[in-house]
Amino acid sequence: MAIPLVAVILAAGDSTRMNSKTPKVLHSLAGQPMIEYALQNAEALSPSRIYAVVGAQSREVSAYLGQRAVPVLQKKRMGTGHAVAQILPQLKSFKGNLLVLYADACLVRPQTVLALRQFHLLQGAAATLLTARVDSPFGYGRIVRGKEGEVEKIVEETQAGEEERRINEINAGVYCFKAQALAQALVWLKVAQAREEFYLTGVIPPILARGGKVHALMVPDRTEVLGVNNRNQLAQAHRLWNLRRVEDCQRGGVTFLNPKTVEVGPKVSIGRDTVVEGNVKLSGTTDIREDCRIESGSVIESSQLGRGVVVRASRIMESRLAEGCDAGPFAHVRGGCDLARGVHVGTNTELKHARIGAGSKVGHFSYVGDAVLGRDVNVGAGCVFANFDGRNKHECRVGNKVFLGSNSTLVAPVQIGKGAVIGAGAVVTKDVPAKTVVAGVPAKPFKKK
Repeated sequence: MAIPLVAVILAAGDSTRMNSKTPKVLHSLAGQPMIEYALQNAEALSPSRIYAVVGAQSREVSAYLGQRAVPVLQKKRMGTGHAVAQILPQLKSFKGNLLVLYADACLVRPQTVLALRQFHLLQGAAATLLTARVDSPFGYGRIVRGKEGEVEKIVEETQAGEEERRINEINAGVYCFKAQALAQALVWLKVAQAREEFYLTGVIPPILARGGKVHALMVPDRTEVLGVNNRNQLAQAHRLWNLRRVEDCQRGGVTFLNPKTVEVGPKVSIGRDTVVEGNVKLSGTTDIREDCRIESGSVIESSQLGRGVVVRASRIMESRLAEGCDAGPFAHVRGGCDLARGVHVGTNTELKHARIGAGSKVGHFSYVGDAVLGRDVNVGAGCVFANFDGRNKHECRVGNKVFLGSNSTLVAPVQIGKGAVIGAGAVVTKDVPAKTVVAGVPAKPFKKK
């Protein structure tokens, strides 16, 4: 029978060092609030319940948690030990294990948390903590070991002596406890420490005094233990996290020409043999298929790109480009556009809420908004779909094989029949029948084909 597990996320920190109105744990890292990474790590272990200890700005944090975690208010900040103690009334009869995570430990991987629990169970430990060796341990709790290598205590930076400060094995802030052993140690800790704050690290000696085993699992990637307390550390964590995503994609067959300048969000997938140049941002729920090329300066957010799509220094937002499409340079495709196979979007062209059929071409310096275009349509340079009348948006419909001349304007709502030709500079205010040529301002029939 599996030993039950409850997870606790410590998220009561304020934003003093961030100098921000936003709660620290809701600051974004790689497109997600910091607390999201702790939630994902906790959920990876399938606990029976997740608690989040929240502080003064609890309303915003609780709103983000939704149904994923139960918020528990720490009314007065009295240290991490006090924070965990707020959960104990919820666990009076609980006899399983307790996973404790810091909400600002964004670089810890889910597989590391899984390994910690497994190690904890195999060792039959009362407490198991994650550690790492770092070159600059300043600011972190030091792991003090005995002659046999066993963990004796964790000494905080402010309480460490000269010899202890030279220790480079640090506490990562991820723990597995036997719930009952932790509860007993927290009671002892509260009585023993007269200060206004008491820390979770102080539970190690009382657990050992009661005969409990304390073990440490050292993580090989020391970047996992880096916490975030200020904006400089947030930027550093963002860079490290992003490089991991790039390396994951490289192992999947993606080429990055300048990896350090590319951002790849957590919900982005990229197909094999796609080439991503420098200064590119890929975010949201984005799916890029094989053999694409994303050139420098491009931003793609929550979009789907089919095989062989080329994006040249352009912005693609919440849209779909089917196989063989190309856009840019400096195109802007947004608002739920759907481009069929082989559509070309020219330089400095903007598409908004447009559905465009296969093989159509939208020339440079054009604007196509709220429109449905058929197959093999040619939209000349500078063509504008005037979709807004000052109060409402209206739709234009353009049939297959229509030719829209340069600098022509379609004043919505109008329909252009199959095979029609709109002369350069024409202003279309009325529907145009199929195979009709119109020109002028306003546009009038010129001749029959």
